[in-house]
Amino acid sequence: HQFSLDPEPIAINCTAFNHNGNLLVTGAADGIIRLFDMQRYDCAMSWNAHSGEVYSVEFSYDENSVYSIGEDGKFIQWNIHKSGVKVSECEMQSDAIGPFVLSGYSGYKQVQVPRGRLFAFDSEGHYVLTCSSSGGIIHKLTNSEQILEPCLSLGGHRAPVVTVDWCTAMDCGTCLTASMDGRVKLTTLLAQKA
Repeated sequence: HQFSLDPEPIAINCTAFNHNGNLLVTGAADGIIRLFDMQRYDCAMSWNAHSGEVYSVEFSYDENSVYSIGEDGKFIQWNIHKSGVKVSECEMQSDAIGPFVLSGYSGYKQVQVPRGRLFAFDSEGHYVLTCSSSGGIIHKLTNSEQILEPCLSLGGHRAPVVTVDWCTAMDCGTCLTASMDGRVKLTTLLAQKA
């Protein structure tokens, strides 16, 4: 199957399926998020999401929302039942979205635009892992205040982290951070039972 995007051609920067593969969300270079119905293979809805490119998209834990990060530095939660309706919005720290810069000796400078997943959720959607200049940062989602509250810094990188992921299994979570210098770091988080 092949989808037609309107207007064409548009560079798709990021994609994510919901848990059963019935919905596909895409973020594009034109700043538009598109939600595809995989039963009908067409675009169910689309909306202008960011000023500039959409860099990363993910479904929320309950799949009633889509989160996105864009070139404009905003982390936005969107209601997928009401096209283009923002649930929350907050500014991201600049080293979380790029462009990522690695400086070296003799004025050497390498610049990388975002290409990977810029955020990942824990298994229950209460926390989000983002990139930073020296590791990953875990934030608590506080939608009522529309901010990301930093909780834990996962350091250990000497170059900017450019992509993250979070795997949860059996009361522990493994956070993956990967940086511009080719290093991948896995951090295991153990859950505390009250």
